[in-house]
Amino acid sequence: MNRSSKRQKPEWPVEVKVGNVTVKIYRPEIRDRFLYTLVYRDTNRARVKKSFADLEKAKLEAQAAATKIQNGQIDVLELKSGDRVAYQHALRLLQPTGRSLDLAAAEYAEATRILGGVGSIAEAARFFVRHHPVALQVRTIPQLYSEFLAAKTEDSASQRYLQDIRSRLVLGRLKDHFSTARIAEITDTELETWLSSLGCGPVARNSVRALTVTFFNFARQKGYLTRNQPTVAESIGEAKEPPTKVGIFRPEQIQQLLNAATGTIQLYLALGAFSGLRHAELMRLDWEEIRLDQKHVEVTARKAKTARRRIVPIQPNLRVWIMPHVQLTGTVFSGDPSRFLNRVTAVARGLKISWPQNGLRHSYLCQLPPRKVQKCGPSRVGNGKFSCDGISALPRNCHACRRQKMVEHCARE
Repeated sequence: MNRSSKRQKPEWPVEVKVGNVTVKIYRPEIRDRFLYTLVYRDTNRARVKKSFADLEKAKLEAQAAATKIQNGQIDVLELKSGDRVAYQHALRLLQPTGRSLDLAAAEYAEATRILGGVGSIAEAARFFVRHHPVALQVRTIPQLYSEFLAAKTEDSASQRYLQDIRSRLVLGRLKDHFSTARIAEITDTELETWLSSLGCGPVARNSVRALTVTFFNFARQKGYLTRNQPTVAESIGEAKEPPTKVGIFRPEQIQQLLNAATGTIQLYLALGAFSGLRHAELMRLDWEEIRLDQKHVEVTARKAKTARRRIVPIQPNLRVWIMPHVQLTGTVFSGDPSRFLNRVTAVARGLKISWPQNGLRHSYLCQLPPRKVQKCGPSRVGNGKFSCDGISALPRNCHACRRQKMVEHCARE
């Protein structure tokens, strides 16, 4: 046998190729006539057989069939018994989802690649559902505002805090600016634009921002925003506040203010300078809380800025200034807090005395004798911080004069 001779390829069947798909055309002889027959199986494994009298027509049909197979429109893949069972089971599982088998396989491969071999796709899906609930409860800003204000009122929030909510969230036009918007639809850009439109200084802006963050956290707690995710309010940065100088009054200035003032203005100056109460605390004070017999002023938790009750001693000089104004019941000071403070500062303007912010309270704290610092302990005076709670602390490097000097200047005979 001549090994160099090649075996000739049979003339039939004719193969028609499209990509990786080959369709064969057979030429059986029937009744002295040749037919050109295509044979393949469809997706149900049914045998498809088509015959043509003309070879060219058979080739055209074979070309079309091969193209369909290549494009995945029909499946002539022959599966073994085990593979066929798995294939049919996969189709049944996918039927409720409406996904095709090839799309499901593609999504599975992509998800597996993203997970990088850590965890399963089912675990990832459960985590996603927990942190991205399908149906959030819908609330508009006005609706949420009403809930927020009612909740804080029920929680016995201080009047000052409730006033801040009304003034900063309503007069600040949060409710009006987003009158129809849903809380879940507001973006950080929209919120930043609103905050900038208020024209606040750095300190006021940060106060509004802090209250807005609390407002959005309330929405998240109620289920109106996605849980365990930062809110858009938290993404807004804080403004840089300029350093402020702590100002105090000199003893002779306190004396001038007290001598020039009358009525409740004089009482306000005395209580502020000799007890260290904050302006808001003074405006909430009742006469029942000024206990001259026990020599102290009680600041209840509801009225204190820190929401903690404290006792402030009444020094002998303060008692002298209180006595002419004593009443049994009622509020000590009445009227709008801002307008009342304007009346107080008007006395200072008349004397051409500058009015530093929280000047009365800072002056009181700076006059505390050294023994108060020792009672407070190092943890209360660290970093120069101090509070006025009856056992008050002050910075050790305070250069103001002692309380005794103020008593000598201001006490009446």
